[in-house]
Amino acid sequence: MNSTMAAAFEVGSGVNPSALKVTIQLIAMGVILFVFAWVITQVFAAYQANRATASDVVGSFVKATVIFCLLATVVFW
Repeated sequence: MNSTMAAAFEVGSGVNPSALKVTIQLIAMGVILFVFAWVITQVFAAYQANRATASDVVGSFVKATVIFCLLATVVFW
């Protein structure tokens, strides 16, 4: 049944479902990586401006990394 649905989707849209899935996953990961990099940059900027301690930076980095991993798992599930 899945191959029938995939074939019907490809005929109707002109796009291979696998290629569309990979494209959407890559776009989503690009956005996630961009936001992750922005968060880490903001954390280090706060540390350099003495608005955060080293333990705050480590805690924020761990939290951001866990959220990044969870989002990557959901995107590639």
